[in-house]
Amino acid sequence: MLYTYWKGTLISRWLEITDKECLEFGKKLIEKSIRKNINIKDQIHSYTNFMNLIKKRKDNKQSIYQSDHQLAFHSLMALCYLQITELDDDNNGIFRQKSHLLKRKRKLLLNTT
Repeated sequence: MLYTYWKGTLISRWLEITDKECLEFGKKLIEKSIRKNINIKDQIHSYTNFMNLIKKRKDNKQSIYQSDHQLAFHSLMALCYLQITELDDDNNGIFRQKSHLLKRKRKLLLNTT
């Protein structure tokens, strides 16, 4: 599993994908915005504001649409691609739960029931 965090708040969970695939999502969002004549400075401002908005909604236990989760993931990956935040940062970035840990956890859960 892949967990995305912003300012220490868990934003969403995703199926496991590689770092290269993650950054590709961010790169595509940046390129799409550049084609719409949005400069990098404005993009960074928009991505961080959107992530702060999603964090506020999560903290207030308000619902978040699936499309907003997807845009938050793409925004976070764009910030990682621009090296505003680090990809493997537990506070702002992603955390990976290794698949062998998931298998072990499932095995333990099956044995305890």
